[in-house]
Amino acid sequence: MLEPLKTSNPIWVYYLDIDTGENLMVPQLMRGVTGCKYHVERKNFPRYRYVDVDGATDGTFNMQRKDVKFYYRKDNWQEVEAVDTYLQIDQAATVYDNVKGLPIDIPLPAGIVVKAFHRVNTENGDTWYELGADQWVRYQGMRVVTNPYQNDNHQPSTLADQLTILPLKNVQGTVDYLPNREIDVYDAPYGKKVATIPDGKRVSISGKLDDNGEITWYQIGDQRFITGNYVIVDNQED
Repeated sequence: MLEPLKTSNPIWVYYLDIDTGENLMVPQLMRGVTGCKYHVERKNFPRYRYVDVDGATDGTFNMQRKDVKFYYRKDNWQEVEAVDTYLQIDQAATVYDNVKGLPIDIPLPAGIVVKAFHRVNTENGDTWYELGADQWVRYQGMRVVTNPYQNDNHQPSTLADQLTILPLKNVQGTVDYLPNREIDVYDAPYGKKVATIPDGKRVSISGKLDDNGEITWYQIGDQRFITGNYVIVDNQED
């Protein structure tokens, strides 16, 4: 007597921007019968180049969960680096929503110091710094400086006029970054890096800070803060 065919666990296929975690297309679901072979095709995307893949692109359908993640990088991004850098703004600086993107409404005034989290070198030799979610500045009319606040209790200037932490109770979340990568933990919003947390780690959130709607910070312990762009909060409404 022939055994009935058994449907395997599906395979989720992701096509991701390796630097932002953004999906380049809707995740694909592959279904099959246990014991049958599968093959996942790599796709090409305009203005992106392929970087790496995480997961088996060839194999056999079974009852184990499988994810395949293809990673891509923007064509004009030559070098990308996570940094812990302070910038002295010497001339008023336009803030953009992305590297070579669109300007946002609020420029950075001259005379302040801001903290940067990522640096990107483009194919034409320009350098850009990420100040927060959807906040980028081109490196001109400014200079890199050492942390001017390391010996006092002041925090670096930002686009916000005042930082107020909203207490939260019984809020949980999950770090959502990149597989086998970590996000930084700071002792205060825009403060000093004190630790890291791996992708997928569950966190308890005790406070939330919105910097004029530009950057969200979550407090996950005593003097422990993470940026909200790499956290999925449980039961969070859009």
